[in-house]
Amino acid sequence: MRTWPAPSKVMAADIQSGSMYARHACFLGLILTAIAIFHRALFFVASASISVDQYSHILLVVPVSAALLYMTRRRVLAHVAYNPLAGLSLLFLMAAFAYTAGHSGALTASAYLSLSILFFAGCCVTAFVFCYGVQAFKVAIFPLLFLLLMVPLPDSVLERVIAILQNGSAVAACLLFRAAHIPYVRHGVVVALPRIDIYVAEECSGIRSSMVLLLCTLVLGQLYLKSFWTKTLLTITVLPIMVAKNGLRIFVLSTLGMYVDPSFLSGRLHHEGGFIFFGLGFAGLFFVIWLFRKIGLDPGTADSLP
Repeated sequence: MRTWPAPSKVMAADIQSGSMYARHACFLGLILTAIAIFHRALFFVASASISVDQYSHILLVVPVSAALLYMTRRRVLAHVAYNPLAGLSLLFLMAAFAYTAGHSGALTASAYLSLSILFFAGCCVTAFVFCYGVQAFKVAIFPLLFLLLMVPLPDSVLERVIAILQNGSAVAACLLFRAAHIPYVRHGVVVALPRIDIYVAEECSGIRSSMVLLLCTLVLGQLYLKSFWTKTLLTITVLPIMVAKNGLRIFVLSTLGMYVDPSFLSGRLHHEGGFIFFGLGFAGLFFVIWLFRKIGLDPGTADSLP
């Protein structure tokens, strides 16, 4: 004999479902409002990410954040509640920060762009807290804070990062030349070899692949590591991996150009072979994670994602 659920339970489920749809609609409405307010800055960053190496990773941030949030949706939606007080408090703090930054001195165009995107990401987090509450935010804290990576670095900061990568890559390449018994003389980011001189230019610093590798590191750490300290250690470890894979690229291209064919210095491997060395860096990340697990530094994988 077939049984039917009690009318009260059906009505309660319908009400709960309708309430959740209304909550999602409210969140989406707030996000669309933020997009409308910051549409110029968002359009500029989206356009620049297609043509500018330093911004190319930004297009990945929102899809990855949304995917991670979707993977944790059951735990996020287990305890939701509107929290306008917390949301408005966050909005007030962001407004105070923006006001202070705006009046602390003349902002450059890149700094103003960074501040605009930072405020947009903050509005997305604020909208989430407003619609779903603090408990849901604690569960979804990583996907939400991951949005901060869409903030482009100001030119002054970006120049320093590129300079560090340039010098680090030159040092790593020189270590490989020394190991291969190839004589060299290094002057900053210029390496003089027996037949050629190599200049590690800004576009050769590996900033694009390094930023993507950083995103991969954070995501892999979240998915495969449980301890906060091992996640932090993995993030620190990726810095020498960035430098090492770019130094290896310089070493390989230079040796091929000297001893095989000079066209390697300006051929397809130079312009299109970056994915090979990125793959080596990516494999290095997995090795570090495996090593953490092997030596017992991390107790196990993170909690399974529904």
